[in-house]
Formats: sequence, structure tokens, C-alpha cells
Amino acid sequence: MRAALLVFVGVILTGWVGYIVIADLSVLDSLYMTVITVSTVGFRELPEPTAATKLLTIGLIGAGVGSVSYAAVTGVEFIVEGHFTHYLERRRMDRAIDRLDDHVIICGFGRVGRILAAQLDNEHTPFVVIDEDEDKVEDAEENGYRVLRGDATEEALLQSAGLDRVRALVATVNSDADNVLITLTAKGLYPECVVIARAKSEENEPKLRRAGADRVIQPSSIGGRRIAQILTRPVVADFLDKIGGSGVDYTLEEVPVTAHRELDGVSLREAAIRKRFGCTVLAVRHAEDQLLDSHPSPTVPLAVGDTLVVMGSAEDVIGMRRHFVPDE
Repeated sequence: MRAALLVFVGVILTGWVGYIVIADLSVLDSLYMTVITVSTVGFRELPEPTAATKLLTIGLIGAGVGSVSYAAVTGVEFIVEGHFTHYLERRRMDRAIDRLDDHVIICGFGRVGRILAAQLDNEHTPFVVIDEDEDKVEDAEENGYRVLRGDATEEALLQSAGLDRVRALVATVNSDADNVLITLTAKGLYPECVVIARAKSEENEPKLRRAGADRVIQPSSIGGRRIAQILTRPVVADFLDKIGGSGVDYTLEEVPVTAHRELDGVSLREAAIRKRFGCTVLAVRHAEDQLLDSHPSPTVPLAVGDTLVVMGSAEDVIGMRRHFVPDE
């Protein structure tokens, strides 16, 4: 469609300039002659046509009819082959991405990216997928995910994905070098952005951290530790596998301590979370030093900005979180 429009505009400009030069017409008269010639409406010619003017007019008629026919055929093909529908869907998706806030950007829709997207979708956490492979983009669209096609190292694409409004960016493309570049680009554009990067090679972890990655994940190392856990502690491994699934009705959740709520200024013993909600507090991350206390004292008072890590049934955990964070 763009090519057809350019051809048509080129014909108009050629005729416009041609009548000015060859027929010595004014700018307005030249435009008038070009329009009536290209549209073949047959109005009166302004000057007495010379041989050169006649040849220009014949050429314009042929070029005009050809460009209009080309545009018509292209337009019909655009609609019949579904390009128009895809264009509307693309515009709708772009508008949906523009409305996102506190979302996750997933750079790379490979094995890790697919699992992450599925998990975030189950948790109803908004996210945007970025990948330059057309097949992967189509797979993401078929799953109903918001997706952008392109190179995630490009600044404009990250900005289109709403980098300034994200909860986090996950760099999980197949190349560690690209993950480093994505991290550098994201941190350069938006230093406050939380970046979680995947490292295929252990030696590249320091490079990702120097690039600004807040967390670096090595799937191979995690897989190795998981296998070792299955071999040495099979019951524990089986329990952890079933947390949040259909086998065991337990899940882990984090609950923030907000101002003007019951947890601010009280101790874990006074909060009586286990008694009131049936949930167990496993750890507390204190806002003052951002350290995770895995053995919290029941007498230490909680403060605004602290985060509780709790475990319980899905129903109990949801009820507790709604009680303490009612505005979510």
C-alpha cells in the first residue's frame, strides 16, 4: 500500500512539474491539468496543446490509470489476504501495551521465556513479549499474549513496550552477549528498572552484573541443584513441586507492611497471623537494610516497607493479603 501511494504521488508530481516546464503554465494551472489528466475526467485543456504537451498528457494518462489500478489491486489483496485484519489487531495490541503499568517485559520467547510467560499469565500479571523471530511472535499471539516483534536491544522498541512503567525486565534471549546489551540499554534508558538476566555460561554472570542486572539466573545451575535435591531429599522435592498445584493446597506469597494498617509498629507475636489467618511467616525482609531475615524474632516490631514471606493455603494467603493490602 505504501509503494502504491508513492507511485501515485510520483505520477502527480511528474505531471505537475512537467506542465510547468513544457507548457509554461502557472503552478495552479499545472496542478489542474495534472489532476484532470490523471483522473481522465475530460475537462477542457487550458493551453493550446503542443506536440510535447500531447506526449506528456498521453504519458500521464497511462501512468495515472496504471498507478490507480495498482493501488486498487494492492488494496483488495491487502484485505482479502487478512493483512488489514492483522493491521487492526496490531493497532489494538499497541494501544493495549500503551495502557499497561507495573508490567513485565520478557525479551526472548524461547524455552525460558515461554515458561515465564505461562506462569505470569496464570498469576494474572501483565507482561509484554519481545522477540524478532516471526514464528515465535505468532506463537505468542496465538496464546493471547501481548507481543512486539523486533530486536530487544533497540531503544525505541523497549520504549514502545513501556520500559518507563515496568515492574521488571527479563533478558532471556539465547545469546549472553545480547542479554548484556539488553541490560545496558534498559539501564541506560531507565536506571530504576529492575533487570533479571539469564546467563547460559557461568563466566558471563559477572559481566551481566557489571552491566547492571539486579538478578542473574543460570538455568543450568538451578537444574543441577534441583536434580541433587531430588536425589538426596525426594520427599521435600516432591512437596515443593506440588506447592500451589493440584497436589498440595499450599502456596508462598509476600505481604507488604503499609502505612495506616494493623502491621505497622506491631510485632509478629502481636499480629497473631497464624491464629487469625492460618498462615505461617517464613521470613521478613526489613526495609531499613533490605536484608532477608529467615528466622524473624516474634518480638521485633514491623515497620512500613517491610515485607512478610508467608506460606499457607491459597485461600488463606489470598484472604490475608486482601486484609492487609485491600486496595490491590
